[in-house]
Amino acid sequence: MSDTPELPRPELARTVRGKRPEFFATEGVDEVLSMVLVLAQELHVVRERLDTAERVMSRHGIDLAAEIEALQPDDALLRTREQALQDFYGRLFQFSRQRRSELEHKYSDRTYRETLEKVATGDI
Repeated sequence: MSDTPELPRPELARTVRGKRPEFFATEGVDEVLSMVLVLAQELHVVRERLDTAERVMSRHGIDLAAEIEALQPDDALLRTREQALQDFYGRLFQFSRQRRSELEHKYSDRTYRETLEKVATGDI
């Protein structure tokens, strides 16, 4: 059994097609709210797990806080943590990536050329 926790497998990108509901008129506020909610969810999970770990370790006579402070992470642990951080950022910025992808598709080279063609033929 490994000392490092197993990271969840990367999920396939999920995107929702169609109009996304907007709750705030100011552009960007919905995206920020989505990020804050992801952060709040992550923080809650971490607090619950830390509380559980402290209680379990206390039953076995281990001062978890002192052990955490004394830990010197090696390169493998640092790489594992960096991957977990990148996965977290992926979840945090998912909404923004979706919006960017939608805008890139909407304003792609193809749509630009179609607009030019419409202007040239007098359809606009």
